[in-house]
Amino acid sequence: MPKVRILTRFAAALCLGALAACQPMAPGTQVAQVDTDQPVQVALLVPTGSADGQREALGQSLINAARMAQADLAGVQLDVQVWPTAGDPAQAATAAQQALDAGADVILGPLFSTATEAVAPLATTRGVPVLSFSNNPDVAGDGVYVLGNTFDTVASRITGYSLNRGLTNFAVVHPDNPEGILARDAVTAAVQRLGGSVVANGAYPLSVQGITDQVPGIARQLQGSGANIVVLTDGPTAGLTFVAETLRGMGIREEAVRFAGLQRWDASPQAMAQPGLNGGWFAAPDQALATQFDSRYSAAYGNAPHPLAGLAYDGIAAIGALVAEAQAEGRNDPFSAARLTKPSGFAGVMGVFRLGPNGQAERGLAIYEVIEGVAQQVDPAPRSFAQIGS
Repeated sequence: MPKVRILTRFAAALCLGALAACQPMAPGTQVAQVDTDQPVQVALLVPTGSADGQREALGQSLINAARMAQADLAGVQLDVQVWPTAGDPAQAATAAQQALDAGADVILGPLFSTATEAVAPLATTRGVPVLSFSNNPDVAGDGVYVLGNTFDTVASRITGYSLNRGLTNFAVVHPDNPEGILARDAVTAAVQRLGGSVVANGAYPLSVQGITDQVPGIARQLQGSGANIVVLTDGPTAGLTFVAETLRGMGIREEAVRFAGLQRWDASPQAMAQPGLNGGWFAAPDQALATQFDSRYSAAYGNAPHPLAGLAYDGIAAIGALVAEAQAEGRNDPFSAARLTKPSGFAGVMGVFRLGPNGQAERGLAIYEVIEGVAQQVDPAPRSFAQIGS
């Protein structure tokens, strides 16, 4: 039997007759339905096909992880086809169009937000969801889901942990650039939502001279603000350690003010060895699970996975779980918004995760504290969203 692909146009009369089966969406939107008794077609868009060696290695790592996840599925048939994008928006759009014309039921990828923006309208007008590897919330929503770890998720985890330990007065220190502003806004929103207070903000140009000029003034502001926790949004290979050391040198003492971060400080052992970060907190996936994945991947492919490879595994795992669920119910809607955003979420290679109605991924993260240059887990990642709530 050939693969069946049904596109049902949204109609108000149909929803009146079967309200429970309809997803709320704009008039004219098409809802893609899938014959789950046949192999479900997954278009995997990766940044291979260019002369950039780093992108080639990253793309291959995503492919390998997706194949691992596919092999781990039980009772679900997926036809995963790889479509190179070279990391270029125009090529990503061409690849997506070709994949859709070939019958793709769901798109996994692309990696970059600009490529995701190019792909999204092509897919969503056909009712095909996009599970992007991006972490940019600006491209999420309306049928596009970002699997990457967003500042919103990390800010919520760090804020909740801090409040539970009696630290309620937050300050945010960030680079004066779009990423820094996005991070600042994520912390501010999390603090306001969870019940703390933002008592100070400080921004600096991301340069040695900019930090040298601006951070002493930020330190004086912090001293008069009553802040007992300062969220440093910069990365460990950018200005993080210079800012932290400068603030400590200007009298922001570790015993009075805790530092916390929105990025993976453990990505740079050299950064964690700096005294300014001692006692600081950051959020990350459970490293025991990450080690298991790294070991399996290395055994299968002979080298270590790229840090983003787990996103491809998670995407295939989620797609497989959705197809299995629809099969068990005798339904042909594995990628409906209701299924994609189910509160219980999915079991990922580095912990639980779920997709929100806003298209952003929420992940179960652990809290780590830097103690004499080593990241030590001080609060484990939740094993299910029942521990977090809906």
